[in-house]
Parts: sequence; C-alpha cells; structure tokens
Amino acid sequence: MKFPAFCLALLVALMLLPTTAFGAEASKPKPVQLFMNEKKLDVSEVVPRIVDGNTLVPVRVIVEEIGAKVGWEEATRKVTIKQDSNTMLLLIDNKTAQFNGKKEQLEVAPFIENDTTMLPLRYIVEKLGVEIKWDEPSYSVHMYKVNEEDAKPVTGPVDLENGSVEVKPPLTGTGNGTVETPSGTGSSNNTSSTGKGSNTGTGDSKGSDGTAPVSGNRTISAITLSETDLTVTAKDGKLVPSVLKLSNPDRIVFDFPNTVLNDTLQKALVKNTGELPSKHPLVEKIRYSNFSSNPATVRIILDLKSTAYYQTQPVVTAGTWRALIGDKPFQNVPAVPGDHLLTVVIDAGHGDTDPGALSITGRHEKDFTLSTAKKVAEELAKDKRVQVLMTRSDDTFIPLDDRVSFANEAPADLFLSIHGNSAKATVSGTETYYNRPESIPFANVIHQYAVAATGFPDRRVREADYRVITKTAMPAVLLEVGYLSNKNDETAMYTEAFQDKLALALVNAIKDYLKLK
Repeated sequence: MKFPAFCLALLVALMLLPTTAFGAEASKPKPVQLFMNEKKLDVSEVVPRIVDGNTLVPVRVIVEEIGAKVGWEEATRKVTIKQDSNTMLLLIDNKTAQFNGKKEQLEVAPFIENDTTMLPLRYIVEKLGVEIKWDEPSYSVHMYKVNEEDAKPVTGPVDLENGSVEVKPPLTGTGNGTVETPSGTGSSNNTSSTGKGSNTGTGDSKGSDGTAPVSGNRTISAITLSETDLTVTAKDGKLVPSVLKLSNPDRIVFDFPNTVLNDTLQKALVKNTGELPSKHPLVEKIRYSNFSSNPATVRIILDLKSTAYYQTQPVVTAGTWRALIGDKPFQNVPAVPGDHLLTVVIDAGHGDTDPGALSITGRHEKDFTLSTAKKVAEELAKDKRVQVLMTRSDDTFIPLDDRVSFANEAPADLFLSIHGNSAKATVSGTETYYNRPESIPFANVIHQYAVAATGFPDRRVREADYRVITKTAMPAVLLEVGYLSNKNDETAMYTEAFQDKLALALVNAIKDYLKLK
C-alpha cells in the first residue's frame, strides 16, 4: 500500500521538530549547586547530578575543597583519596569502597563521564570530617569545614543516668538527598522546626532565608574600598545588608538581599567571583559574587589581614551604603540607628499565647525567659560599645520568622535566645544549642559561663535545628538554662538572685566572645 503524500510530509515534519516538543527538555535533570562554607563552587566542568538519591560530583571539586590528595590507577580503575591519616579507595562502576582498610558498601557506584570521574559526595566528605546539608528549595548542597578545636565541647561527657531524656542527635544525612532532623523530644519550648507544638513556622510562604520575598531588585553599580571605608552604590533604592564575621581566616561578609550586579561588575566575574583591589591597610582584597538567586543576593567579602571591625555610617546620597572599617571598636562616631558596629540581639523565648513549658509548680517558661532576658539586656547596655536589641520586652507573641528577620535586618553581630527546658522530673542541667559551624565558638563561650553561674549539671553544647539559630545570619545560640520540670532547677530559676547572677555571667560571656573584656 502506498504511503499517502501528506502522511509522509507529516512524518518528516515531526522528525525535524526539536526534542523539547516531546518533553525532553522537561525531563532534563535540574542542575545541583554546591557551596563550601557558603562559597559557591564552580562545577562547569561536569554538572553534579542526583543518582538514586545521591549527589555525584567531579573528583576535582572534592579534592580542591577539602584539601585532599587523589591518585588514579588506570589498570584497576581505582581512585585513591588521602587526607591526613585517612585513606579512601573507590573503584569505578563498583559499589564496594574501603576507608582506612575497612570495606564499606556505597549506595551508588562511581563512574566516568566525559573523561571526568564522578564520586558520591556525601560519603566522601562526611568520612573526611565535612558537614553536609541538602537544601531542597534551591536544589543545592551546603558543606562546612569545621575547625576541630572549635567543635570540641567545653567540658567532658554527660552522665545520663536516672531516666534522663534522650540526647538530641546532630543533623545527619539520609542518603537520599534529604536531611534528618532532631525529633524534639525532651523539650517543650516549641522552637524546633520539626512541626511539633506552636510557632514552628515551617510551612509558610517566606523565602529560604526566613524573610518574605521582595519583588524587584536593586542594581549594584559600584563597590569601592578606600583607606578608611567600604562604599557600595546602587542605582535604585536603599541598601541594607546582613553581616557575618568569620575567622580562620578572618573575613567580614556583607550580603545585600534583593540586589543584582550591573553589567560591568557581572562581566568581570570569573567562575562567579570578582576581585577588587584594596587600599585599606587591614584588608587584603575584596571579593564579590552572585551569592543567591532566590532571593537575588550580592555577597561582598573583605579578606582581612588581621581582625577588623565595621560600623555603618549615615549617607546623604540615596542608594549609597557606607561602613567604616577599623582595627578596634568604634566610639563617638555617629551611626545609623539599628546599624551599629557591635549589635547583640537578646531573645526572650515564647510570649503571650505561646507560654512555653509549664514548670513543676505551674509557672510559665515565658515569664522566666522575659525576666532573665531583660536583666541581660540592661546589664549589657551599660557597655557603650554595644547596642542591645530585644525581640520582645513584654508579654508579646513574636513569630519565629519575625525574630529572625529582626536580627538579620538590624544587622546583629550576635543572637542569644534564652529558654527553660522540660522533661522527666529527674532530669536537670544546662544545655546550649547551635546550628551552623560559625556559631560553635560563641556556643562554647556561652555554655562555659552559664554552667558556672547556674551550678546545674553540664549537659553539653549540642547541635539542633531550632529556627531562630538556623535562619539567623550571625553567630546564634539558644540557651536552655535549666529544667523547669525539675524541682531544684525550677526553684532556683525563678529567684531574683539566680537571674541576676546568670545575667551577669551571660554578659561577661558576650564580652569575652567580642573581646571587649
């Protein structure tokens, strides 16, 4: 039978159509972004991909970022990775690996693509001491190298006898592109993002940084650093950055939300990073990048030669942001309200309709936290080098995301949230929680002073996913002073003398951390 001419023409036309017409584009894998200590990594060589719930990346990315050495044996198709005293052996297309001589099974085998060796990221970096987290909204992997000394708890192990509450485990990966979170057992403070209790704020419509998305972006047209100050200029609108101070090496990081680079700065980027010269004696160089696309955020980093401080300054020209950079805390320099050099936010947990834990004698956690927080704020405010802000100063309900936004928009240098815990009546002690690696040194200092002041058992510095220490941009700590469900802890915690002593200790801890003592 003859094929009709019009059918033949139709068949040819269909064959010539782009594959996107048949859904090939829709099925194209979404590219995975990689970050190390919040620096976006260049993966243009071969794009990372998700295979059976595992992220596989080029071996070069792993080697360069964790400071390891890699070897390759062509005959056996074996990859050797060495870091300090650790040795890892992996075989191409084989799920069996060896770590320090012990055989282990991988969930997905390494493979070669376009002459590039692709390795399972989570398995390798976690074995070599790097923390890793998956962020679903941005489809990105965030890795953190933690200073070993900073990661050590202040004191030794805790004796968990007499029916003590289960210790909240650190965040761990599931191997399928997600992150397991603590269950939240043993505390009724309802500040975890696990969804238990009130005020968790996990299912709202806000962005990944905890703030509401803003329509329209400002265009940054100039970044300059003189011998005294940093100036950032935008064509349209006010610039208000969040600020993060990092050490080892020393850096000051300024993130400008809802901003993009102009064409000139954009074209100067190499692997999404631009560099500018510095005339400032304390600054080695300036780096800038497109840090995030949701919301659009420009990140500016000052790589320091030594410890430095900043203070935002008043400006006359709209669209200009300026900050003095110096080697010591600034005094007697007019500053923009809310943008001082050393700003500390004190957060009294709970409030109003969210009373927190109920104590063994029927008192509310919110009353203890507010009274103690006000004492801390009042004592800390005596130091004129510090601006103290409170998330609440009365019996008010403040949603968690609003507390986060308040601290980030200040922008604050430190965030301390004060709470009381609850569990079985036999459990007693002080716990200090952090979430991000840069918060560990602050957590250690707070914990050391708090344990000494309370006299309660030391229940250690721990990691958890409480929203107010997860979404804040500065070093942030949540302190569980003691257990309101324990008769001895509770009796002490509601006395003026105890709160005064604790408040003074926390102020001294903050000053110690900020090197103001």
